[in-house]
Parts: sequence; C-alpha cells; structure tokens
Amino acid sequence: MTVIWKSYIWNQPRFAKPDEIASLEQSWGVILPNDYKDVVSMHQGMSPHPDAFNIGRGEDAIAALLIISPDEQQRAYSMKDTYAQVKPHVPDGIYPFAVTGSGDYICFDYRGSLHAPKVVFYFSEDAGEEAIHPLAESFSALLTKLHD
Repeated sequence: MTVIWKSYIWNQPRFAKPDEIASLEQSWGVILPNDYKDVVSMHQGMSPHPDAFNIGRGEDAIAALLIISPDEQQRAYSMKDTYAQVKPHVPDGIYPFAVTGSGDYICFDYRGSLHAPKVVFYFSEDAGEEAIHPLAESFSALLTKLHD
C-alpha cells in the first residue's frame, strides 16, 4: 500500500534542508537511515495515511513525523526538544522521530547497529527497557506495516 502524506503541523509542506538533517545527525552522533531522510526531507511534520500499526498492547497510529527544521511555535513537535524530553527515560541509543495519537513516540534504536537502526515504540508511561517495544527492522519496513 502506498503511503500518502497529509498536512498536520503546518498547512503547507516544509522541506527539511540537508544541512538541518546533518546538524541533527552531528548533535546526536548518528547517521539517520537514508530511507527516512528521503521521506522526512519532503514530509516532516506531516501525517501518513494509512497511519495505524499494531503493537503488542493493541494498535496506535502515527500522528506526525517530528520536525527537524527549527520552528519556535512548534517546539512540541521538534525532534531535538522531544529527544531532550525522553532521554532521561529511555536507554542510550533511542531517538524519537514520530509522535503517535496517544502521545507516545516511535524511535530509532541504534543499540544494535550504528548504521541500521531498528524502529521501536516508546510507551511514555513506562520507564527504561519496559517502555521500549520492537516495531520494525527499518523505517521502510515500518511504512509497509501501516494500515487503515
């Protein structure tokens, strides 16, 4: 199924610039997956459709990809600010890139590989390892799991 991206945070698409992506990677000390960079460069702050996915505790939906580009009015959706918020509650190597409809986060998990992170779900009401649940082997694999 093809993913269609719809406006969520802003009324119009705002493209993430390569230097903004590179700055985030440098700040976090990671290389974001190319498939993710291709999507976020065009669709940051947007919502995928279909948006639902299965998780061990039931289903949830991706509300929006977090934003890389600076926007003082949308700091609640900033990747950098979200990471600062969740960092004390998750193991090292976990970096959020999307927010769900329930206010939890979908994250890259670099603990097993610095070059090919898995995708995990972070339950914000839990802490530590109990909060992290596997979702997909890659960003592209996550997109194939989305459904209505």
